[in-house]
Amino acid sequence: MLPVPAAPTALRCWLGFAGFYAASFAVLGAYMQFFPAWLHQSGGLSKENVSLVMAGQTVARTVAGPWWSQRVDRVRDARAVMRWLSWASIGAFALYGPQQVWWWSLLAALVFGSIYSPLYPIVDAAAMQTAGARGFAFGRLRMVGSASYLVVILVAGFAFEAHGTDTVFPVLLLGMVLMAVSSLALPPVVVPPPPSAAPQAPWWSLLRSRQFVLLLAASAAIQGSHATYYNLSTVHWNDHGIGKGTAGLLWAEGILAEILMFFVARQTIERLRPTTLLMLGGLGAAVRWTVVGASTSVPVLAAVGWLHAFSFTATYLGTLRALEKRVPPHQRATAQGLLGAATSGIGMVVCGLLGGWLYARIEGGAFAAMAGFALLGTALAFWLRRLADRNQGAPSEQ
Repeated sequence: MLPVPAAPTALRCWLGFAGFYAASFAVLGAYMQFFPAWLHQSGGLSKENVSLVMAGQTVARTVAGPWWSQRVDRVRDARAVMRWLSWASIGAFALYGPQQVWWWSLLAALVFGSIYSPLYPIVDAAAMQTAGARGFAFGRLRMVGSASYLVVILVAGFAFEAHGTDTVFPVLLLGMVLMAVSSLALPPVVVPPPPSAAPQAPWWSLLRSRQFVLLLAASAAIQGSHATYYNLSTVHWNDHGIGKGTAGLLWAEGILAEILMFFVARQTIERLRPTTLLMLGGLGAAVRWTVVGASTSVPVLAAVGWLHAFSFTATYLGTLRALEKRVPPHQRATAQGLLGAATSGIGMVVCGLLGGWLYARIEGGAFAAMAGFALLGTALAFWLRRLADRNQGAPSEQ
């Protein structure tokens, strides 16, 4: 009889996930910051077509993400799905290379968005489950991804400036290979079996829960309010005399704030109720976007840049903690996929399109308008808190 392999240690699990986070967020950083420039400058696509291609990937993620996440819950082997998606992402990304015309790039974006983008909610769900079982802090593990993202956008920015955007595609392709290799070191993550009476379509049972839908809406509104900042802040600052280098430092400052919040979260904010974290995130976002819309002073922008620790990180951690407390283990990957579709899909698309339309008319006022979405998310989080308390008859952990 063959011996049963020993379960991996907590350190082995942490290192496996940390390696994958480092590799995958290095790819994400280079892709988000420099790939649109490659499509435009090296691929010859117009700015409108670049926007179309990037939107195509977002739409694909919104549709495919929940399907892949539900697949994890059904096969009950997150590592196998993550490995398959990692290796398949190489071929999907390679589709961008052969023919750089808009319709081919859009087709490639639809395929790539269906395979690569769903990885992130799946690894978050698997890492959080493993962190809880093994007793280490998820926030500090996720911090590795943010640190990798920060290093890449700083180092790669200088490299691509020196060698031109033609190098973006091969560098990203190599990054995809390294990400796939790092997936081989992921620890086993076995999803617990569902109860015998569990629904066969867990995504539908989740969406029938008013509390779960409120959580998705609150997170989508707060995280979506970042879309105009992500899309247009550098353009806005450049038009008002802030150089690209300074704009890059302002971006890097926000990521640094995110890293610091992940580092201290376990001893501080993670002890708060998830809805408290969501409301802190929404209020922080509202203040941030109001100031960004009203000022182009570098010291002022640098001061509010630290609010990224709340607008993004507190919202992110609060949402994940709510899922951990409210969603059964056998449905968490599916729930994480629906969350990704709501925040990175619907929320970002709606706020991004509205922000672009407003920017063409009122410029900086478009950022301030995003404060409305942040406050909407705060109100929805408060509603979720009241609903959870009323259902349980006393203050709950929500």
